[in-house]
Amino acid sequence: MSRHRHLARCCAALALFSGAPALAQRAGENVFDDAEDAFGTRVGVEGVGLYSSRDARGFDPVRAGNIRIEGLYFDQQAFVGMRLQRSQSMHVGISAQSYPFPAPTGIANTALIMPADKTIVSVGAQYQDLGGANQRSLDVSMPLTSTLGFAGGTTYVPARSDYGGPNASAAVAGLLRWRPRETIEIIPLLYYTWGFNNHVQPQIFPASNALPPAFQRRKYFGPDWASNTYREYTLGVIARARPFDGWRLETALFRSDTRRLNNHAIFYRNVQNDGIGQLDILSFPTTKGASTSGELRAAGVFTQGNYRHTVYMAVRGRDSLRLFSGAANASFGPATIGVVPPITEPAYVHGPRDTEALRQITPGVTYVGQWARVGEFSLGLQKSFYRRTIGREAVAATATTKSAPWLYNASVSVTPTPALAFYASYTRGLEEFGTAPDNAVNRGSPVPADITSQVDAGLRYRITPTLSLVAGVFEVKKPYYDRDAANVFTAVGDRDHQGIELSLTGQAIPGLTVVAGAVLIKARVTGSSVDRGLIGPIPPGLPPAVYTLSVQYGPRSWRGLSADVQMKATSAHYANRLDTFRVPASAPVDFGLRYAFKIRDVNATLRTQVLNILNDYGWRADGASGSLYPTPPRRYAARIAVDF
Repeated sequence: MSRHRHLARCCAALALFSGAPALAQRAGENVFDDAEDAFGTRVGVEGVGLYSSRDARGFDPVRAGNIRIEGLYFDQQAFVGMRLQRSQSMHVGISAQSYPFPAPTGIANTALIMPADKTIVSVGAQYQDLGGANQRSLDVSMPLTSTLGFAGGTTYVPARSDYGGPNASAAVAGLLRWRPRETIEIIPLLYYTWGFNNHVQPQIFPASNALPPAFQRRKYFGPDWASNTYREYTLGVIARARPFDGWRLETALFRSDTRRLNNHAIFYRNVQNDGIGQLDILSFPTTKGASTSGELRAAGVFTQGNYRHTVYMAVRGRDSLRLFSGAANASFGPATIGVVPPITEPAYVHGPRDTEALRQITPGVTYVGQWARVGEFSLGLQKSFYRRTIGREAVAATATTKSAPWLYNASVSVTPTPALAFYASYTRGLEEFGTAPDNAVNRGSPVPADITSQVDAGLRYRITPTLSLVAGVFEVKKPYYDRDAANVFTAVGDRDHQGIELSLTGQAIPGLTVVAGAVLIKARVTGSSVDRGLIGPIPPGLPPAVYTLSVQYGPRSWRGLSADVQMKATSAHYANRLDTFRVPASAPVDFGLRYAFKIRDVNATLRTQVLNILNDYGWRADGASGSLYPTPPRRYAARIAVDF
């Protein structure tokens, strides 16, 4: 490998403008083609890999605030979905080192769809047996002038959820890409979505150390009036420039807003072995989460022979307001899971809502040194100024907390051969932990940010030019939040995740693509709540072992046809806070076919799948609340996408 090729690969994260054609064709989407490792990739409605934006190394990147759009900081309140999303990928271990300001538990980065250099209209439709013809979409990508292009689309989903309840939504989105000069790029974007008549999944709380009895999973057993309605949008602009030789500027500003206009939670408490429990249904007033966030970053690159020095200077910030709580509860007595209860909606009287105003600004600097064909190292330092004010509607009194911690990170990688790289890193961050679960006294209350840390190390080995292995170890330390003796969701100790993760990705032989991974986690909780026996030492809802295998086979002789099998197995894991009983191991298997073809000069793809083909009946445990959910049943799906 030449020196210049090596440096280009090491600095891939710095590349602000690409000369390659922008991708917008929906018919060409294939998550197997985008997956560079097995740590989590999503393209369209399909995902492969161990992790996602809601689960990485046993934690939640969305709750932690580790979401990026085009590599820039985004405080997500509203989701930016597939109408603008070309792909979303998880970055942990060696892949996280391409980010100048990494975060514990990894980063979920969204790559946007960019306008194509010719007009493309993509029409899509999906059928799923649970909900009928349950998705219709239209996407358009076109050049408007020689310097301006548009990409966007709309979708309507009159579907049913995997648990049988109505789950209708619609979305409209668009972005412009303006390039007045080769050195300047400006991208304004809007994503707006609304959901209506969405029925929430009932939460099941067992009374004893045993799983509830199985019931028909396709049948929704909540009342029709216990539905949810929401409105949310993200409005933003991304700008990039190269003002001088060796210097690059990037900035992004986003407004993200979500409103839950009609929200319910369904509890089946103390469920016995016969499936009978006490039915409670909570009703929430309108809740809101709104945030203005963004980042300003400058990068200077200086080359001296085989050495490249890069300095990043950045400021990230957010200003958010949340309106929550005020729920009213109604008890309906004994009810059986899986059976629709004959009840009518009571006259709920909501209480006052609480408010949270949060401001945070984090300036920082990072140095990256690269030595061609040898390796690289980085050092980063940030100072975060954090202010959080809690209050109540129509009440003047508030409580304010402040902190200003130093955050830092360091990493090193060594490449003894072009095919082999060793890496190690340490990151100290300031992360949030989401909100209190609905069965806590302070339900919906946002949890304040706190100090977290992560150390990891491992190797990447290119077995062949098309097949790569990544193996690593990690340890993540965070405060542990749970319900205390008064049922208040608060910090009750410390949480430590030590793990091993493996990834094998690429073409094993021509036509055969493999995305295989495994993560083994030893999770432990320490603190006074454990010492007093209020909670167990192992956090519930976290499988100690997860294995994933996705294989696609489609040789050229099949002329556009490919078959794939996907399996994600989770080991048995504790289902309650006292660690007295477990959810059994589960390994659902999906089978699919994809056929890419042409109608004259028009590209089209037909995708069919049987999900959970063996109809595996498993359970999921929510660690924060202690509730249980059955895994989705066998279901069938067919999608077609055509690019005109």
